[in-house]
Amino acid sequence: MLIEKVNNGTYSQCRIPGIVLTETGTLLAYYECRKSNSDWADIDIKVIRSTDLGDTWQTVTVIAGNGNTLNNPVMFVKGAELHFLFLKNYKDLFHCVSTDDGKTFSAPRQISIACDFFYNAVAVGPGHGIVHDGKMIVPVWFAQCKEYALAHRPSIISTLYSADGETWCLGEFIGNDGLVNPSECALAVTAENKVLISIRNESDRHQRALALSDDGFSGWKDLRFSSQLPDPVCMGSMYHENGRIYHINCDSGTARENLTVKISEDCFESFESIFVDTPAGYADIAVKDDTLFVFYERDCNNGGLYFKKIVM
Repeated sequence: MLIEKVNNGTYSQCRIPGIVLTETGTLLAYYECRKSNSDWADIDIKVIRSTDLGDTWQTVTVIAGNGNTLNNPVMFVKGAELHFLFLKNYKDLFHCVSTDDGKTFSAPRQISIACDFFYNAVAVGPGHGIVHDGKMIVPVWFAQCKEYALAHRPSIISTLYSADGETWCLGEFIGNDGLVNPSECALAVTAENKVLISIRNESDRHQRALALSDDGFSGWKDLRFSSQLPDPVCMGSMYHENGRIYHINCDSGTARENLTVKISEDCFESFESIFVDTPAGYADIAVKDDTLFVFYERDCNNGGLYFKKIVM
């Protein structure tokens, strides 16, 4: 199902999809609406909602960029609350909350990231965050380029975490040994209640890197590349349910194509695969019972954003 077509007279690109499923079975999807083909474009953020598992969608809100870059929307489901983060100009972090199952959201409130080091750009996610042992946790990357303010590399990664959405703390940095410009990452909870991170990086291996933490913000260990998860430097989102982890990405080390969901109970030592689409890009996933809900880029410049429901 085509959700948002590009070159529609208002937006030239619609990118960076995210999707969550609430406790009541409502789907919320959200994404960047770019007025030119640039990460630093004038960008609005749109939130849409479905109460029939994706058969129909209604727009909840459009947060206007008004000449600014609104980037990297991320949502969390924390009980009956929905928490929503996004950034302005890869610098200022904003937080909204919904207490009515995503029908309305509070006005964006700026929150700070307390960092005592230089960075020229920062971004959370993308996709969705997780809730682990009562804390909301989301990956975050920082670009550190003093020569060019718009650069996204060189980069370092960590996580942000919060118990209430009001105060957010920066976790430990995740070791860069062997990683080249780690950036957009995804989180999931294993059957052993540990947090797994899947790391996009630009090493010559063209593979995701994986690491584990007991709490999702400290003590990262077992950092390794996964030959089971090739990566053409793309989004690579994850979802977890009952000890199973679903990893969605382009199943290629060289091109954004062959979007595939891989399902594993042993951190991708073994897995089963479900093919989604050949043209592909960034993608996010939610799961309910035996159904996958996939929200993804099919062709950034000519196609748009698509939603697909897959019964396993």
